[in-house]
Amino acid sequence: VSQYFDAERVSRAGSPLVASLLANLKHQQWKVRRATLESLGALLLPEATMMDHMEDVLPHLNALLSDRTPGVRQSLAETLERWLLKGLSFRVLPASNSFDDDGPEGFEKFESRLLILLLGVAADEEPEQVGAIAFGGLERVAVLKHEVLMKRAAKEREREEARRKAKEAREAKATADQGYMEEEPPEHKNSKCQDPEVVAAFDYPSVLPLLPEPFKAGRLPAALTSSYVKMHLGNILPQVLGNLTQWTTDIREAAARLLQVVLVVANKHIAPFLDAVLVHLYKAQADDDQKVSSISRLCASMVGVFLEPEMVLEVVGKHLGLKHEGGQRKGTSFDELWPQDKHGRQTTRTVQDVLSGVKNFVATTAESRRQVFIVLAKLLHPSSATSNNFQRALKTPEVKLALRFLEEGVRSELLPAVLAATESLLKAGQSACLDDWPRVFDLLLRMKSGEECNLQTVDANIDHLARLLGRSQLQLYEEHLRSRLGELLQGADAVLWEETSPNRHILETLLRNAGAAVAEHVGKLMPVLARQASPEDASASARVDLLGLVHFLVNEEDEALAQAVKENSLALLDGILLPNCSWRPGQSNGKIRRGGMVCVHAILRRHLVPAAVLNEVFVDLMPILKSCLDDSWSPDNRLIACLVLSCTLTDLQAEINGEQLREVYPELLKRLDDSNDKIRVAVCEALDVFFKCLPHNWSRSLFEYILRNLFVHLDDPNPEIQQGIYTVLQSAVHQDYATFLKEAQSAVSKSSHPRLCEELVRLAESLQTSSGEDVVAA
Repeated sequence: VSQYFDAERVSRAGSPLVASLLANLKHQQWKVRRATLESLGALLLPEATMMDHMEDVLPHLNALLSDRTPGVRQSLAETLERWLLKGLSFRVLPASNSFDDDGPEGFEKFESRLLILLLGVAADEEPEQVGAIAFGGLERVAVLKHEVLMKRAAKEREREEARRKAKEAREAKATADQGYMEEEPPEHKNSKCQDPEVVAAFDYPSVLPLLPEPFKAGRLPAALTSSYVKMHLGNILPQVLGNLTQWTTDIREAAARLLQVVLVVANKHIAPFLDAVLVHLYKAQADDDQKVSSISRLCASMVGVFLEPEMVLEVVGKHLGLKHEGGQRKGTSFDELWPQDKHGRQTTRTVQDVLSGVKNFVATTAESRRQVFIVLAKLLHPSSATSNNFQRALKTPEVKLALRFLEEGVRSELLPAVLAATESLLKAGQSACLDDWPRVFDLLLRMKSGEECNLQTVDANIDHLARLLGRSQLQLYEEHLRSRLGELLQGADAVLWEETSPNRHILETLLRNAGAAVAEHVGKLMPVLARQASPEDASASARVDLLGLVHFLVNEEDEALAQAVKENSLALLDGILLPNCSWRPGQSNGKIRRGGMVCVHAILRRHLVPAAVLNEVFVDLMPILKSCLDDSWSPDNRLIACLVLSCTLTDLQAEINGEQLREVYPELLKRLDDSNDKIRVAVCEALDVFFKCLPHNWSRSLFEYILRNLFVHLDDPNPEIQQGIYTVLQSAVHQDYATFLKEAQSAVSKSSHPRLCEELVRLAESLQTSSGEDVVAA
C-alpha cells in the first residue's frame, strides 16, 4: 500500500489502519507483534504518513523496548533505523519567520525521540542478539546524518556565493552610476556554510575493560556516532535521567542501561551535563534494586574515565557544599529535588522538574553525603565487576582536593563510604599521595579506631600506603606517634573530650600499634588518661575504653615500655586505676570497677610497682579491696580482690608492718567461708603469702585465732581446699613453733582428717627440735 498508492491519500485515510496496527502491538503472539511492527515500519516510510502519524505511534514503541521476545526487539531496531535513514533524506523546511516558534519542524521534531528509542534498543539485555544490531544501525544513521549535513553546508555555501556575486554586481553598478559606493554594514559569517563538526576520536581501547556490552566485544563508537549523539544530548539526557528515578524497577533498570550506552558514545562530551548526571547517580546508586545500583556505579566509573579529574572534583566539591576558599555553601537538597511524604506504608511523591535544581544541589544530610562519597570512590578509581586494575594517575593538587573532601566527611556514619573513597584515592594517586601521607594515615587511623569499617580493608590500605612510602606499618605508626601525639593530647589533660570526638579511639589505635615507641611518651599520657577516665564526669564507654588501653600497655611484652610504666606507676595507680576501682552505684560502674581491679592485678602480677610506691598507696588501696571482698553480688570482684591482695602482700613483704597486716587478716578469714570454691582457693594463696609477711613478734593471740580457723577449714570436703589450707598451715608453722604445735595437737582429736593434723604436728616438732627450743618451756 505504501509503495504503490499515493502517500498523501494513504496518510489521509490511514488513521484507522494505524490504530488497528497499534492495537496489535500488544498481541500475545510474538510473531504477530513482529509482523505488526514491520507493517508500521513500511506504512510510515513515506514522508506524508510519517509526519501525520508518527506522533501517535511513538508512545507505543516504548513498551516494545521491554518485549519478552528478542525477535520483536530486533525488529524494533531495524524499523527505527529505516525511519531515521528515510527521515534524514526528507526535504528540510525553510526557517519560519513567525515569533510563535514551537520548536523543530518536519522530521527534526521526531529525530531525537527516535534516536532515544534506538539507543534504548542498543542498551538491550541481550547485547549480542539485539544490542549489536541497534548499535550497527546507529552508526549507519550517524554516517548518513554527516553526509546530509555536508550536502546542506555545500548548498548553503553555493547560495552564499551567489548572494555575494549579486551583491558585488549591485555595488559595481551603483559605483558606475553615482561615482561612489554606499557603505554597507559588515556581513556576519553564516554558520550554516560550515561543515558539521566531527569530534575527535576517543581512545576507547585504553578503557575497554570498563565498557559494557555491546562495546566490550570490540564494537567501539566511531567519531561520527559520537558527533551525532552529541547533537541530541540536550534532548536525550533529561528523559534518561528522569527515568532513572521512576517508580517501577523495570523503567529504572532500562534507564540505567541506556545511560551506560549514552555515556560511552558521548564520552568526554558529557561534560556540560555533569551536574545532572552526578546528582542522579548519587540517587540511583542507593536504589533498592541491585541491578540499578551496580549499573549506576559502573556509570560513575565511566564518568571518571571520560572526564578530567579536576573538573569532576570541582563539581563533587560543590555537591558536598564546600567552597574553594573554605567554608560551606547552601543549596538544594535531595528532599527538595525529590519531595515525598510517607504515611505508614504509603509514600506520596511530588513530581517536578529536577534538572532545573541540580545546578544548586548540595548534600545536606548524612545519607546524601554517604551517597556522594560512594560515587566519588568510583570517580577517583574507575572499576567494573570484571576489572579493578584500571590505572588513572591523579596529580598532587587533585589529591589534596580529594583529601579535603574526605576529611570533611570523617563522621562515624560516613566512615565506610569514606574508606572506599580513600582506597580509590590511594590506587589512583600512588606517588602523588606521598607528600600528604600523614593526612591519609590520619583518615585510615580514624577508620581503624571505630567499629564501622572492615579492619582487614583498613589494614590493607595502611599496608598499601606503607609500600608506597617504602616503610613497614610499624614504622608508619611510630613516626605518626612522634609527630602527631602532641597535637592529639594538646589540652586533653584539662578538658574532657566530647563523646562524639574520635580522639579517644584514634589515641587507642595509635598506641596499640606503635610498639616500643610508646615508651618515651608514657609520662605525657598519664595526666591525659587520668582526665579522660575521670569517674566524676567521663562517660562509662570512655572509661571502659581507656582502662582497656591501660591493660594493653601494662601487659605489653616490651622492656622499655615496662620500665616506663614502672617509673609512672604512682600516677597510674593514684590518678587512673584506684579512682575507677572505688564503689559507685550502677551496673556500668560495677563493670568498670571490675576492669580497674583487673588492671591493678596485671600491673602487680608483672611487678611493675616498686614497693615504696605500693606502700604509699596501700592506705587508699585497702578500703577498695575490703569493698570488693565484701561484694556479695559479684563473685568476680571478690576473686580479683583476693588475687590483688595476694600480689600486694608478695611485693610488700619487706615493707609491710604489723598494723597493716591487722587490717588484712579479717578479710581473708571471711573469704574462707565464701560460697565460691575458686575464691576460697585464691584466699588460700593469699594467706600463704600473709604468713610469709608476718613479723616475728606479731600478736600471739591473733596468731592462735587464725590457726583455729584454719584447722577448722582443714576438714573441708573439697580436696582442693584441704590441700590449700594444708599449704597455708605449713607456712604458718614458721611463725611460732610452740603455739602452732599446741593448736595442732588440740585439732588432732577434733578433726575428721587427723592424718593431716598429725603430719603438721610432726612438722612443728621437727622444726622446733632443729631450732633448739625447749618444748616443755614452751
